[in-house]
Amino acid sequence: MPISLTNWSRFARLSPKLQPEGSAPNHLCKGVPQRIDMAVNPQHFVQFMERIGHTVREANGLYWCNTQRGVYSSFPYHRDVDATEVDLGNVLKRDGLVARFGCPVEQGIESFRIICDDPNYDFPLLRSRTRTQVRRGLEAFRIEQVDFSLLQKCAISLNADTLVRQGRRVPSNLESYWTRYYREAARTEGAETWAAFAGDSLAAYLISFTIEDVANLLIVRSSLQFLDAFPNNALLYRFVYDRIRSGDVKQISYGYESIQAGLGSLDQFKTGMGFRQAPTGQRIELAGWVRPLVNRFTMPMAEHMLKRFGESETTAKLNGILQWYQQQPALYGTSVQSRAA
Repeated sequence: MPISLTNWSRFARLSPKLQPEGSAPNHLCKGVPQRIDMAVNPQHFVQFMERIGHTVREANGLYWCNTQRGVYSSFPYHRDVDATEVDLGNVLKRDGLVARFGCPVEQGIESFRIICDDPNYDFPLLRSRTRTQVRRGLEAFRIEQVDFSLLQKCAISLNADTLVRQGRRVPSNLESYWTRYYREAARTEGAETWAAFAGDSLAAYLISFTIEDVANLLIVRSSLQFLDAFPNNALLYRFVYDRIRSGDVKQISYGYESIQAGLGSLDQFKTGMGFRQAPTGQRIELAGWVRPLVNRFTMPMAEHMLKRFGESETTAKLNGILQWYQQQPALYGTSVQSRAA
């Protein structure tokens, strides 16, 4: 619902778009990055990924990055590619096992991107229950765009908290990895970070990278200590409201449907926040020497082996890759036929 006059004062101090004309938006304080320009060259994100240790290649008019060992995903994330024209040898080369990319729906697994592209984004787009959560979060937390140097000082523990909450392992190099991530993001055109504060304590933060004219939400982390007061809801609302209404970006993307099963509740959280599921296809391609090993005869054995490794994010994603590969349509030249089970 629209913000009522009785609630004006508490929302005005939290959103620059809701402040009276002439007042100073509280996120434009000294030392905080100013608004980024529209249509940011993808090369800036390429260089960022390379600086934090990833391999990036160019093929078929897209960039391909090893987001996981042996797995190459395409970006800019909002672009589809004709699956019949992908130069798989140039994408995977000698170290790649899997290529994952967006494609026309008929060429892959029927899927979606999670995006917000409504220039009038506000409370009416939120799910009813989510509106209450956002209001509570805005009352409890101060939301600001901040400098990456603040994350280096305060945010490491939030990454560990988020991994624990999601049932994932906390790696031994957590601090060194994220310290480098923040340092290199600070040098990257199109990168910005926003944070939710409870007093002087960091409750949640997000990082977005604008590539071309799309703001890509890649990192959202929060503290277990403050989670019950809905810092993520307030933070996302404020970020999306400010960025999409500024006219600087065409859309805000929250990524693809996950290849990992069992994450429906996370998708519901995103759609509750006013994002929509934009239809697309997703396709998995395997390196030439791997393809003969993945078929209806070997799949039961592969699934059994993955179960022996236990419940982990890695095994869940590997299982998703194998299942999607088996289920997607086969491609013969420019024609699309069903892959045999």
